[in-house]
Amino acid sequence: MAHQHAPPHTPRFHQRTRPHRPSRSFALVNGLTFVVHVLLACAAEDLLATRVAGQINLGVVAVLAQGSLLLWTAARYDRAAHEEAAYESAEEH
Repeated sequence: MAHQHAPPHTPRFHQRTRPHRPSRSFALVNGLTFVVHVLLACAAEDLLATRVAGQINLGVVAVLAQGSLLLWTAARYDRAAHEEAAYESAEEH
């Protein structure tokens, strides 16, 4: 049985794709929102305890707003990562 050699190939320089990382604005927006919320919780307890409707107070509204902002920015980051990956795969072909 004859030994078969691998077909010769020309070296191709592949660019290593680095994973998409959240931008600084993602961290800045969510980090500042968190810091403001913690500072308000520590310094303005009475403000956050202000009732808005029924048992819901400003603290609950602030947490819901912060969570919504986090989800929205994460969805934007995810969409941008998918678009970038699709663009890179289209360039390779």
